[in-house]
Amino acid sequence: MSIKIEGLALIETKLKRLKELNGLDKSAFDTIGNMIKNKIELSFEREASPFGERWKPISANTALKYAGGRKKAYYKNGRKQTKAFLGKYGAGGSKKILRLSGDLADNWHIKAAKNSVTVSNNSSNNGFAYGLTHQFGSSKLNIPARPFLPVDSNGELEPKLKENILKFLDKQLMSDFK
Repeated sequence: MSIKIEGLALIETKLKRLKELNGLDKSAFDTIGNMIKNKIELSFEREASPFGERWKPISANTALKYAGGRKKAYYKNGRKQTKAFLGKYGAGGSKKILRLSGDLADNWHIKAAKNSVTVSNNSSNNGFAYGLTHQFGSSKLNIPARPFLPVDSNGELEPKLKENILKFLDKQLMSDFK
């Protein structure tokens, strides 16, 4: 007894095509880059890491610097304005963390290629690696870590992002078999 399987020619053709492509096309990597960029931007919007950990509020010294110094921050027309100041710069205030110039939060670039994607931000302040310092913190400068990249300390992608990318890749690969 023998069994003859029909229809393998199409599967072989699709597999050959995938092999020739040597991966996905540039637009697929551009989509993945946008998924990563959106996750980063969401961190700034929520003032929390992609893993859900809230960022530490800005220090009093930083808040005073933003407001133009102690006198401008606290006094208006000779009266102390502590409540108004805290409403702006205190925990949960209207002034967002890491948003003074917007360079770090709003300056992400996607560079997609045939087999890879890079999401980057080259923001610096007078040569100071602004993004790295806030991602990992600095004990020397007394700056707490405020992670915004969707990668943990072991180099693993944030689980939901990883799941979404895998679903997207499955969909892309399946569309080639239609």
